[in-house]
Amino acid sequence: MEQKIKRLMDFIDASPTPFQAVDNLISMLGAMGAQALDERQVWQLEPGAVYYVSRGGSSLIAFRMGLKAPAEAGFLLAGAHTDSPALKIRPEKELQSRGYMRLALESYGAPILSGWLDRPLGLAGNIAVRENDSVLLRFYISHEPFAVIPNLAIHLNRDINKGFEYNLHQHMPALFGLVCPKKDEGAATQTVPEGLAGTAGTSEILARVAAELGVEPAAIVSADLRLFDIEASRLIDGSLINAPRLDDLAGCAAVMEAFTGVEAQAATQVACFFDAEEIGSMTPGGAQSSYLRDILARITLASRNSGQDFYRALSYSSCVSVDASQAWHPGYPDKFDEFYTPVLGKGIAVKSNANMNYATDFTSLQIAETAAAKAKVNIQHYMARADIQPGKTIGPITASRTGISTVDVGHPLLAMHAIRETIAASDHLDMIGFLRAFYS
Repeated sequence: MEQKIKRLMDFIDASPTPFQAVDNLISMLGAMGAQALDERQVWQLEPGAVYYVSRGGSSLIAFRMGLKAPAEAGFLLAGAHTDSPALKIRPEKELQSRGYMRLALESYGAPILSGWLDRPLGLAGNIAVRENDSVLLRFYISHEPFAVIPNLAIHLNRDINKGFEYNLHQHMPALFGLVCPKKDEGAATQTVPEGLAGTAGTSEILARVAAELGVEPAAIVSADLRLFDIEASRLIDGSLINAPRLDDLAGCAAVMEAFTGVEAQAATQVACFFDAEEIGSMTPGGAQSSYLRDILARITLASRNSGQDFYRALSYSSCVSVDASQAWHPGYPDKFDEFYTPVLGKGIAVKSNANMNYATDFTSLQIAETAAAKAKVNIQHYMARADIQPGKTIGPITASRTGISTVDVGHPLLAMHAIRETIAASDHLDMIGFLRAFYS
C-alpha cells in the first residue's frame, strides 16, 4: 500500500474525535522537531524554524517561519477542520427502561442518522479530571465496543424501506448494557452491574469511564464524549478508501503531509486545523474566532515589525481551504449539475458558489490553477445545482476575517456526513501534491 494512504488510514483510525486528531497531528510535528508555543509567553521566532500553537485541545495552528519577514513575503496558509458530524452523549443523564441502560444522545452537526444503527459503536473524547488542586485533561477511548443503537424489526415497521424519519430523542438513545437483578432480593429489585454503580450524583456512564481511567467518579469535572464507528478504515480494490470521518480528516492529513514535506520558503507557511466547522465555527478555536488572526499578528510582531507590517503581510498572502467536495453519485444523477460535478479518481475539486458558501472567486481561482499546474495534477470543478444550496466551509470565514485571497478545494467524496464515507486514493495523493506545490 502507498505509504501516504496507509498514514491517512492510520491517522483516521487513531482519531475518533477532534481531541485525538490534534494530539496525533502534534505528534507528527514533534517528530520533525517543531517547537510548542504558549500564547501566554513572549515568542522568539527564527527563520526556517517550525512552531505550533494548540487552543482548547481540538484546534491547532502550525507554521514554518519564512526566510523573509512576513511584511515582505506574506503567508501561505492551508486549512482544514478536525471535527466531523457525530453523536455526542449527555454523560450526566441516566436512562433506564425495563432493565435496558441507554445513552442519551444529541446530534453534533448534521450526521446521516440511519448509518449509526445496528453496528457496534465505540466511545471517545476528552475528560476533565480534578487531581489535587488542578484540573487535568485525559483522553478516553473505549477499548471494546461500547454501545449499539438497535433498529425496530421490519415486522413492526413494514414501511421502513420506503423512508423513515428517526427521532433522535426517542429512537436513537444507544443501548450500552443491561441492569442485573440482585440474586438475594429477587428479580423485582434492580441494580447496576458490579463496577458500574456510581456514587450519589454520578451517572452510570461516568462511573464506567472513571473506572477505565482509574479515577474516582467524583473526580470527573466534565466530559466531551462522542460515539464512533470502531471498524477500521478499509481500502477497496486498491483504489477506494472507505472510512469514517474522511470529512475532514482527509483534509487534515493532506495539509500535514504537505506541510511536513516541504522546505522553508520566502513566505511563512501556515497549517491550520480548526474545530467546530460542522456547527458554525463559533468556538475559541474555530475559524470564526480570533485564533488565526491572533497567531498571524503575533508572528508579524515577533519579526521586528513596524506598525503597518501586519497589514502588509496579509496583502501578500494566499490561502487554500481544504474540505470535502460532493462527488457524482451514479445512483442519484438528478441531484447534480452534470457540467460541474467531480468524479472520484479524476483529481481534486475546486469549489465555487455564487453566494460565497465557498471562498473561490474569479481572482482566487488562479491560486488553485497555479498550484495544480506546478504539481502536474488535474483539477475538477464543483458547483451545486442552481436549485440546491451547498454546505459551507472555513474558506469564506477565513477570507472575510483576514482579507486573504482564498480558494476552496476538496477531495471528491461519496456519502458526505454518513458514518462512513468514500474517496479515491489517487485523489488524496493529488491533494498532497497540490498542497506541496502551493506551499512551495
